[in-house]
Amino acid sequence: MRLVPTAALAFLALAAACGSDGPTDPDVDDLANGSFSARIDGNNFNATAAAVVSSGGLVSIGGGNASGQTLGFAWIGTGTGTFTIGTTIGTVGTHTFSGKTWSASSAQGSGSIVLTTRTSNRVAGTFSFVLQPDAASGATGTRTITQGRFDLTF
Repeated sequence: MRLVPTAALAFLALAAACGSDGPTDPDVDDLANGSFSARIDGNNFNATAAAVVSSGGLVSIGGGNASGQTLGFAWIGTGTGTFTIGTTIGTVGTHTFSGKTWSASSAQGSGSIVLTTRTSNRVAGTFSFVLQPDAASGATGTRTITQGRFDLTF
């Protein structure tokens, strides 16, 4: 389904554009609407701006930090559960940094999102991905996202 990756990437661009005047210390979480963090290839990532878009069963989450990195994912489904890349329709993950993009979708990469809480204005859970490079962006090698967690209101 081409719509979901396109929507997720557009949302990530929006999240990155939000920017932040917050601290650059990767151990500081200053989100007004919750928390969003992970380890990218073993390095801490804590979003200083994050947002959730939920409409018609599609949920998209994106966050960025002061160094210009963005991390995001999207899935189609209602309720809580595990949404696996490649087996759950519409599940994608992406990471951008310095104009380069890595992603996972039904065509490449792997990973999952475990949604533990979903209400009309809150989502929470965990995630992990192995993202493949988008050669057209100049990205090389894979990116491994571990210890991902989010708890966001919208």
